[in-house]
Amino acid sequence: MGDEEAEKVKDVAEDVGHAYGEWFRRYMHTFTRRFFEWFFVFLFGYYNISFGWLMAPLFFLVLRDKRAKEKKMKFDIIQSIANADEKDILQEIQRFSNLPSWVTFPDMERVEWLNKIIRQLWPYAGHYVQDLCKFSIEPSMRTALEEYKLSGFKFEKIILGDTPPRLSGVKVYDDTSRHEIIMDMDFAYAGDCKFEVSVSKFKMGIKDLQISGRMRVVMKPLVRQIPLVGGLQVFFLNNPDVDFNLIGLADVFDMPGLSDILRSIVIEQIAHMMVLPNRYPIQLVEDINTADLKCPSPAGVLRIHVIEAQNLMKKDVGLMGMGKSDPYCILRLGAQKFQTKTINNTVNPKWDFCCEFLTDVIRSQAIEFEVFDVDDGPTKDDLLGRANLDVHDIWKNGEVDMWVPLSDAKSGRIHIRAAWLDLDEAASSLELQLEEIRALQTSTKNPLHSAVLMVWVDSAKKLNNIPDPFVRLHVGNSQQETTVRQRTNDPVFEEGFTFLVRNPRTQELKIEVLDHKTNQLQGKIEVDLNVLLKERNLEILNEEHTLSGASGGLAALKLNLTLRILKTALKKDDGDGGPEEKGVLVKSESKVSEPSVDECIDEVMSSAASPLMHMGPSVTSGEDSSLRQRSPNEAGVHGLGRIELTVKYGPRNNLVTVVHQIKNLPVEEDGELPDPYVKLYLLPDRSKDSKRKTDVIKDSCNPKYDERFEYAIPSNELTQRTLEVNIINKKGLLFLQRSPKMGQVLLDCGLLDANKVTQWYDIAPAMDDDDE
Repeated sequence: MGDEEAEKVKDVAEDVGHAYGEWFRRYMHTFTRRFFEWFFVFLFGYYNISFGWLMAPLFFLVLRDKRAKEKKMKFDIIQSIANADEKDILQEIQRFSNLPSWVTFPDMERVEWLNKIIRQLWPYAGHYVQDLCKFSIEPSMRTALEEYKLSGFKFEKIILGDTPPRLSGVKVYDDTSRHEIIMDMDFAYAGDCKFEVSVSKFKMGIKDLQISGRMRVVMKPLVRQIPLVGGLQVFFLNNPDVDFNLIGLADVFDMPGLSDILRSIVIEQIAHMMVLPNRYPIQLVEDINTADLKCPSPAGVLRIHVIEAQNLMKKDVGLMGMGKSDPYCILRLGAQKFQTKTINNTVNPKWDFCCEFLTDVIRSQAIEFEVFDVDDGPTKDDLLGRANLDVHDIWKNGEVDMWVPLSDAKSGRIHIRAAWLDLDEAASSLELQLEEIRALQTSTKNPLHSAVLMVWVDSAKKLNNIPDPFVRLHVGNSQQETTVRQRTNDPVFEEGFTFLVRNPRTQELKIEVLDHKTNQLQGKIEVDLNVLLKERNLEILNEEHTLSGASGGLAALKLNLTLRILKTALKKDDGDGGPEEKGVLVKSESKVSEPSVDECIDEVMSSAASPLMHMGPSVTSGEDSSLRQRSPNEAGVHGLGRIELTVKYGPRNNLVTVVHQIKNLPVEEDGELPDPYVKLYLLPDRSKDSKRKTDVIKDSCNPKYDERFEYAIPSNELTQRTLEVNIINKKGLLFLQRSPKMGQVLLDCGLLDANKVTQWYDIAPAMDDDDE
């Protein structure tokens, strides 16, 4: 036998040995597991231990195995998407699911090209991820886990794996400032990474990490030298979906409840780093304004009033089918979260809860509302339904007040009032906002704010004893901190913070510089915010403030302070963009009174005729404006009245319809006023699932509804759908109604105009006798 053949025999023998060893290892693992399982059963019987003690661990194992299978299936689906070809993915999505209306197949080639670059660069990203974990995530996780009495969190091993993240559905905005580029993209990662950590001297790990969500990349400012982009801002618009499997000691605790705590901590840390209003900045050029890159000014503030809910599902069912719920509502915008109080034993709660969100972007973000029933048991609280409001709609209208039906629920709706507040540089606007707050405080006890304070902590100098310094800032009950700088007397922080201020005339900013190791105070500053009201543009820039309490009196902290007054916004004249897309802050005048009916009609009649309606607006935009004002057709061309609707196709593949109001409905033949309501169908489906209804307004020819409805519909089906809007008269007894259908409007969903989402439509005679 030659040397070559001997080498082959040796290799075969080694392979057989490895295969046998792997089989034997698995066999012994299974045998040992089964042995201990039966041994414990034997012990339970031998010592006559209660059967309940046996069921508890069995129930634990069953739940654990079920959860593991569900997570494995989810991971396999996300991983297959992350590794598949872009065109194959989108073709399947277009066939079976929802495809964003702005995604086209020519874009896919560019996206696939981008993913190839990411795959090529992925092996070189290991060192960057290690630094990110060690210096950013590790300190934050250590602080978060200390609240659960777990100390000493540390990354022991970081293996990035071979599978890179995948980007898809890239959209580049073309109506932004010329000094920036804004891209939205779907981010999906389901890789083979592995992180081993130690907590309280116990070692554990995470594998099969999954992250998916809508990511935005802002390239700003654009510069004249290579690389042409001064910096990047990377962030998620809302909290991404995160999941993972635990290994090591932590695998024992991979159960609902226990693992959910760790998962919530991980999501919280991701949100703290890069979910709006938090951003992950990457500076590419030295000579740029770092404050604008790392902490740009907010676009405005959203004031949300969750008033009440009606007809919620009954989760606490009692005798004879009667029951109630104990509902509360959670509000989310990006990483910001608020929760109402719980109202016990009701399906019609009245919360009167008011809160305010700092808002950084206008487009592609929504406020999410989730209603839950408190569950006193070991399981999670029961979901009673979800709803959302687009930030852009609130910004455009200035203020909305409507009932929104709950999705993922058999019944229920929620009454929401939302207002957009601009940021104003004029101190004279403060008194007007304080008056509005005083009026609002009569209906809600929650604290409201009149101004926004932005603080840029640049650097400190001449601190004592070579500390590990960090800065803690207080405004009222709000407290925020910088990251810790290691072993330096002259730390450079370059971090920005934003606070909501109740009244800048009476409040102050308190700043402390502390040593992280000893918690010793290095010095402090107190700034009366009333001083900012007297400054030009309400700001103090690049000023060094001497730290009081510091030995020697030489220590100082360099700050930028900017105050902006909240100002109630007017309804915008157009539907384009928002402050962040235009690159300027929208400044509005003080709120004015509501326009009259005639003014509304005149405004409507100056708009272009729309192809969406069954019978369009009675006057086209080509006619002379003076003629329109002299002879408006207030009752429409058919004399049946006019209805104001908002109809648009949203970014989450949902058709949103808002029924605002109806004008000039005809009276009954006997002179009685009708009891009108609006009923919607998304044709060709005329089933119960397709039907939506507003409230009935008694005795009115000019009813106002402001009710919002949604249909989940893939974009490729829009051209096959028609929205049927029926106006029904509820007057009379159930079987003796005199004229149930007063008229209708038909809207072709395939012809929706994104620039004309809110319009008045002439009500036409009904084409069928669809009964209630």
